[in-house]
Amino acid sequence: MTMSDADRNALVERWTLKSSPSEQNTMVRAERMIREAIDQHPPLQEDRGSLHVYAKGSYANRTNVRRDSDVDIVVENRRLYYSDYIDTKTAHAAVLDPYATDYTGVWIPETWRDEVENALRSYFGLRDVDTTGDVAVTIAAVPGSRPSSDVVPAFEYRRFDSADRRATHHGSKVFKKSGGAIINYPFQQLENGNAKDRRTGGKYKEFARALKNGENALVEAGLMGAKPSYLMECLAYNIPDADLTPGFTHSSWFQHALATLFNRLRQQEYAHDDWVEPNELKWLFSPAQRWSVDDARELASRLWDFLDYP
Repeated sequence: MTMSDADRNALVERWTLKSSPSEQNTMVRAERMIREAIDQHPPLQEDRGSLHVYAKGSYANRTNVRRDSDVDIVVENRRLYYSDYIDTKTAHAAVLDPYATDYTGVWIPETWRDEVENALRSYFGLRDVDTTGDVAVTIAAVPGSRPSSDVVPAFEYRRFDSADRRATHHGSKVFKKSGGAIINYPFQQLENGNAKDRRTGGKYKEFARALKNGENALVEAGLMGAKPSYLMECLAYNIPDADLTPGFTHSSWFQHALATLFNRLRQQEYAHDDWVEPNELKWLFSPAQRWSVDDARELASRLWDFLDYP
């Protein structure tokens, strides 16, 4: 397929756009309703001061794209916290926290998830609350009113990088129904992403949205299997600030940033050893991730061909 410069520029410009004001309003409404569901649930009244409800992911970071805008909300229990001591001298391996103490209250992972599910069912109704997911509880969309929302029952998490606990990173820990847990650092992701966006004159988040829209286009055209949305945000974060600068057209700066991404990903060893998530606390291409360097390379290569760059 041959694509003219004008068509390419127009397409990339559309890909960089934020969610429309009406879409943004529906997402804000969904977040407010979930907060109300937790606040109004009688069994949680005693713990209200220890609960923290907040948005995370692309909605919170404003990297969500049009026609693909859902809401991720964390309901975090801070009555207790989970922790690890990460010995940075031994390949970041988690070791026993020497100051850990046992929690003896009612909020274990199973009871906490159950009560969050009860609160959502009571507010939204049984039909609109899907509890079959391994991690999140999904609230059904209501067209024109609210988008689909994923609610994650989580606990506060603290990562100590020194045995004396002076080096502490606060995060969130969610226990999967199938076993195991996921640790995230949403506030570090938000802070670092906003800082990079300011340094690049808004191009970091534009590039992230363009990659997400580009991935959607490739999947719709049958040219590639779907990739996790968060991967695109991570890839954009690892582009040097100097390579995310405006050009004369939308396409020209995007072409330069995409070429930088592709060329850096060709260096396998470097990609494995140096790239991080936007929180800067997790390696992007560790064996535990849902994606690989090859996934990222495929995205960059196929997107280059899709846009018919020379």
